[in-house]
Amino acid sequence: MGNISSEVKDLLIKYHGDTKLAMKEEPELKYFLALSVTRENVLEWFEFKEGASLLEVGSGCGALTGLYSRRVKEVTVLDEDSEDLEVNRLRHEACGNICYVKGSLDTYEGGLFDYVVMAGSLKMPYEAQINRAKSLLKPGGTLIVAVDNRLGLKYKSGVKPDEACLLKNELTELLCGSSDGKTGTLTYYYPMPDYRLPVTIYSDEHLPVKGELAHAVLAYDYPEYIRFDPGKFYDEICEAGVFETFANSFLAIWSSYEED
Repeated sequence: MGNISSEVKDLLIKYHGDTKLAMKEEPELKYFLALSVTRENVLEWFEFKEGASLLEVGSGCGALTGLYSRRVKEVTVLDEDSEDLEVNRLRHEACGNICYVKGSLDTYEGGLFDYVVMAGSLKMPYEAQINRAKSLLKPGGTLIVAVDNRLGLKYKSGVKPDEACLLKNELTELLCGSSDGKTGTLTYYYPMPDYRLPVTIYSDEHLPVKGELAHAVLAYDYPEYIRFDPGKFYDEICEAGVFETFANSFLAIWSSYEED
């Protein structure tokens, strides 16, 4: 999508912070991605602990920051982009529990958090980034990571994925690989059509069955013309029991707590 923070800032000013009106009057996909409340679906269902603190690593135009502000006591937004921080601050100026910090995981020197969230912000070197994020968790804290799946159907259709595009086993190794032998607890979810604008969140306990995705709108940004039937493809992978392998995105929730 590229950095459109200056454009979004202009829209927020022009429409006095009314994001619904802005999307109605400026119906472009890039603005929809930046402003749609549907973005919150990726974690709207998640039960954050009351009174918790949360670090948002990379916020873009603040599509998820408002959700965090409503659900936890303290939110720290960590972003290397000054323009993104400016837009986020403008968008959530009425929220009194958000702290904005310019910087990266490598340079951050603040305290520890109950939650660290990296939704589309994981970057290389992956292992160092994950380890640094874990180091900012309080005991028993939770790391939440949303990334594209390199085998996801939409990316085989010509849609460009994020820079961080991992296989499930690669992400699992990053999150659970540990020199001290403590792997933690990891749970996977599968946002459809992807983590950016999810309509349905599947889990290993509830996966789609044949026919469930046959007529679904599988993505908002597919190429206009594709050489296969996505619905038929998903029917086949659901019937074969390999949906997790070809899901467009992964939402991974890791905790240092280990079940017996």
